[in-house]
Amino acid sequence: MIQISEPITLEKLLPLIQKLSEVEREQLRKSLEAESQLDAAILLYQEDEVTLARAAELAGIHRFEFEEALAARGIWKIVEVDSAEVLKARIAPIKRLHESKSKKEGQES
Repeated sequence: MIQISEPITLEKLLPLIQKLSEVEREQLRKSLEAESQLDAAILLYQEDEVTLARAAELAGIHRFEFEEALAARGIWKIVEVDSAEVLKARIAPIKRLHESKSKKEGQES
């Protein structure tokens, strides 16, 4: 594996690539292609053009891997939720139903 610790120019990169075997060059090509797909999917996700699941699909990776790629790049997953008041209002009928069911079960015992 080649370790690069400084910015590299195309003039320096070409001789390094030429030293690679055919298999290594093919692996490099596939890696660069996958990285390009990932970058494109991230851009679409950031611009709200696609969902997280669709972006992962476009990148050719699992949703959890896509989330890891976002985190590695310092990109936060944006989740929009209702306000606490709206959530409480939506939960209230469920709580009342549960409480009335619990009371009925208590009376039958």
